[in-house]
Amino acid sequence: MDKEPYNEYLVVMPTGNCKGFNDIEGAKAYINMYYELRLDDVFHKDGYNDATEIGGDEYRYNVFTQLGAEEGAKCEIYKTVSFIEEINKELVFEDEKEEIISKLCEAKINFNIYDYSLDTVLANIQEVEYLEDYGTKISRM
Repeated sequence: MDKEPYNEYLVVMPTGNCKGFNDIEGAKAYINMYYELRLDDVFHKDGYNDATEIGGDEYRYNVFTQLGAEEGAKCEIYKTVSFIEEINKELVFEDEKEEIISKLCEAKINFNIYDYSLDTVLANIQEVEYLEDYGTKISRM
C-alpha cells in the first residue's frame, strides 16, 4: 500500500488514542494542553484551592508524579511514516495492514493502538523528542 499520510506526526496518548499533526509545535501544544487539563482535574478533585496551599510549583511535581504512577505512560510523538513502515514490516495479514494504514493516512485520525495490539510495534520506533528545558528544575529534598 503506497498511501501518503496526511499528518507528519502522530501523538499517542497514555490511553492509546492517536491524533495526527502536521507540525511538531501543534503536537507539543496538544500534549501540553492534555497535561494542563489532567493537572486541573486532579487539582480540583483533591480539593486544593490554589497553588499556594502546597508550596507554589511543588503541587505540579506531586500531581504529575501521581499521574505517572497511575497511568504508567506518557504522551509520545512519532513520525507517522516510521509507524507505517514498521506496520508494513511487522504485520502479517494484508487486510489488517491496509485497514490500519488507511486510518493512519486520514486527515482526522480516529485510532487506538490497543485496539490492534500495536503497542509492541510502536516499541520498535524511535519517538520524537519534544521535551525542552524551561525555567529552573524543581529539586526534591
